[in-house]
Amino acid sequence: MKRPLIAFFALVLAAAFAGPLHAADGQLNAISSKPMPDGKVLAVRALDDSDESLELSHQFARELKARGYRLDPKAELVLTFEVLDELGAFTFTDKRYFLDVQGTKGTSSGTEGSEARFNVFDSKTGGILNEGQGGTKIVTPTKYRLKVTIDGPAEAGRIERYWQGWATGNLGAATNETLIGAMVVPLIESLGKTVKNEVFPLPN
Repeated sequence: MKRPLIAFFALVLAAAFAGPLHAADGQLNAISSKPMPDGKVLAVRALDDSDESLELSHQFARELKARGYRLDPKAELVLTFEVLDELGAFTFTDKRYFLDVQGTKGTSSGTEGSEARFNVFDSKTGGILNEGQGGTKIVTPTKYRLKVTIDGPAEAGRIERYWQGWATGNLGAATNETLIGAMVVPLIESLGKTVKNEVFPLPN
């Protein structure tokens, strides 16, 4: 009987002292469908014309040129990007509860009844002796995904997919523009490659 208890407490201690997960890490995946043609000539396009996408397009252009790519709006190979977001879930607690009144219907006597309870202490909502934690609690963080594809002409006028990659990350203290901008370089460095679950740093 002692051995299972020892093993259980060992697991509890390991969980208590384990290092935190790196919330500021992003994840990169990419699929190369076919080798990209030589020449390194690309056109960069966004799927929307927002100010954020325009700035992101400039960043893609800078990073591509720094790695020897030549940009031409009429190039046959087109790099297209889009930003997708998944809003997180939050809970709010900003009140201090002193009295809890509960009503009941259909009692044994056939009449309605009520019960009052004084909330003396509650670490979450607060009570007579404390204010509680309050504030906003993040249940699920907001997640951003930067998706990039490279397409080019194929036979019979069709469009063929050469490569696609996507980077994801959770929004922390950094702004969404800073978070998304940090995904550009890892994606460009993986152009033409197949990558699976590669971790890269994101701003806190």
